[in-house]
Amino acid sequence: MTTNTILSQLIVDQSKCEAARTHLPSYDRNQLKHGIVHLSVGNFHRSHLAYYMDILANEHKQTDWGIVGIGVRSFDKPMSAVMKAQKGLYTLVTKGNDENDVDVRIIGSLIDYIFAPDELENALAILVHPDTKIVSMTITESGYDLDMNNVDIQHDLKNSNQPRTIFGFIVHALDARRRANEKPFTVMSCDNVQQNGEVTKRCVLQFAKGLNNTQLIEYIEKQVTFPNAMVDRITPATHDADREYVRSRCGIADGWPVITEPFVQWVIEDSFCNGRPPLELLSSSPYNVLLTEHVEAYECMKMRLLNASHTGMCYLGHLMGYTYIHEIMLDKYIAIYIEQLMNVEVTPTLPPVPGIDLEQYKRTLIERFSNPHIKDTALRVCMDGASKFPKFLVPTIVEQLKRGNNPHFCALAVGAWIRYLSGFDEQNKPIILQDALAVELKLSELAVKIKPGAKEILSIKQVFDVLAENSQFIESVERVVQLLYEIGSKETLKKWVNEASTKK
Repeated sequence: MTTNTILSQLIVDQSKCEAARTHLPSYDRNQLKHGIVHLSVGNFHRSHLAYYMDILANEHKQTDWGIVGIGVRSFDKPMSAVMKAQKGLYTLVTKGNDENDVDVRIIGSLIDYIFAPDELENALAILVHPDTKIVSMTITESGYDLDMNNVDIQHDLKNSNQPRTIFGFIVHALDARRRANEKPFTVMSCDNVQQNGEVTKRCVLQFAKGLNNTQLIEYIEKQVTFPNAMVDRITPATHDADREYVRSRCGIADGWPVITEPFVQWVIEDSFCNGRPPLELLSSSPYNVLLTEHVEAYECMKMRLLNASHTGMCYLGHLMGYTYIHEIMLDKYIAIYIEQLMNVEVTPTLPPVPGIDLEQYKRTLIERFSNPHIKDTALRVCMDGASKFPKFLVPTIVEQLKRGNNPHFCALAVGAWIRYLSGFDEQNKPIILQDALAVELKLSELAVKIKPGAKEILSIKQVFDVLAENSQFIESVERVVQLLYEIGSKETLKKWVNEASTKK
């Protein structure tokens, strides 16, 4: 089926599609080569890397960087069904704070999708193919907690030709390329993990060492590159209301559209072992791609300001009964709290960030959080808290404690999470915990057992490092938890903000 045939099936109302000024692929998708294979295609990948490659094909006639998606786990099957039916085409709707600030684009850079559990040979073949220059991935923060005793990891170590896991696929393909005397591919993490390239390299090498293959280990260490990158674009999950919006407003019957914000950014090390897209063509606004030798300062800025603020507000907001992030931001005391968290506690811990005006960056964050049209949910941001705290908030807390300060607003964020872990909100409705590490560590059971305490949870070094050694911070967090149980989240937030203002 040709691209035009699929487009004619997707576009069910041509007049609405034209009225929405929908951008269609201007390039011949049959001419796109699969330069990139992406593992675990989700909404963020489709709003970020796939979007960038579509722009390169549309505006710069770059045809070597089409993407083949591979779904590795059973939960990838629904995406597989839609992407196969639509031949990889999907609608990306960008919504700004103004209701008239809408951009609609049908993305064509995802040229194939393989569901590995049903198409193992195809998945392995595309990874090994010499046209594959980059293997990218979005597996979330928790995906890098590699447990060598995991049943699937053990399976892959014993059956390397039949992998089930992300790292099993990557290492198998690299070994096949090595044995065929082919150049390796760059392994590129697109996840929100500090030093994500280094973290990915450690995971790949750890898996390879489990195979006891010294030649493979040497090949990976000497020839494969793992660029560190900072990625940014707030991209919520897709809901039925989004499908209806795309159909009724844009005339497109898309089974899995993506709704996102206008802001997008990608800062990445120029470290590619087998070629790369001409990303320098995307350096200006609105694309904001920066190739650099050092990513650390940008990662630190984004994780400690954007992600820490998101983490700081989502648990409180959920306890307060809010559904969406923009609703949380409308709360007067949340707005003060986030502003103070960023200005008083986070910003003093940041290194200089070349080319970035931090005050403007923070203003932009407030504007992005307040966007009412992308409908980003608190529950989405609440996911995987046990993997997020060590990366987003703990570094600021540790740094402030080293300086002799007791981070008042960070304590509120930690306390709200511990209260959230109890499993019931303030209306006694169950909270469904979507957090693999928290489940593994049995944090909900612990939160119920110790309520309204906190020390035992703060003592878990995998999440909180050395925070349990600081009695002053423990007291602050325990006081937050106690207040949350006694007077509720709204009054606790108000009290905490007012106390900070009286200390000035």
